[in-house]
Amino acid sequence: MTHITHKRMRMALLSALVVSAPAWAGNPDASFKSMDGNGDGMVSSAEHAQAVQQMFAGMDANHDGNVTAAEMDARHAMHGDKEKAARPAGGMSSADKIARMDTNGDGMLSASEHEAGAQSMFSEMDTDGDGSLSRQEVAAAHATMKSGKTTP
Repeated sequence: MTHITHKRMRMALLSALVVSAPAWAGNPDASFKSMDGNGDGMVSSAEHAQAVQQMFAGMDANHDGNVTAAEMDARHAMHGDKEKAARPAGGMSSADKIARMDTNGDGMLSASEHEAGAQSMFSEMDTDGDGSLSRQEVAAAHATMKSGKTTP
């Protein structure tokens, strides 16, 4: 993959993961608190994985183990996120985000595809490499998503 393709993939992952959880998009601090299950001020890999599973379950409206663009859009609408539906993060629609992570090409995001993307994003956000996300790392990821940029 080219450098530009890697950057697009990172943006797609960040957009899909961050935007699919409305708390991230509107208030990264509230989302951080909800993921920090033990209240230690850090989000561990295990805490992040649990939040990702809950996020996926919330998007999978028909509980078939896959998320479609329509389900992702409905999740945004359910949370009153009409602005995001009209102007998706990074200019990407839900279908575009899914396509970037859809490794089997079926047009849907499976739980395993979502989890793999989340693991990749966790590693990307963990800039100090300590295996946990600090408030600063989450805030930086939020700012990256809002700006439409990716890390190098």
